[in-house]
Amino acid sequence: MARARRRAKRTADVDYDRTADVPLQSADTTSDDERVVELDDNAPELLSDREFYEHERPPHHGE
Repeated sequence: MARARRRAKRTADVDYDRTADVPLQSADTTSDDERVVELDDNAPELLSDREFYEHERPPHHGE
């Protein structure tokens, strides 16, 4: 015979502001369609993995 499980329900004594929980309702729903990505033709050459990690190393790690 299985026992019925009880669940505890915690209710707060405060009234939270839940306006941020609802997504914004924008009149312009096609804004994603208008985005433009401009590519730089003179972009620098990508670094190798080792060069990238050496360039990103924090200065406090020394040489």
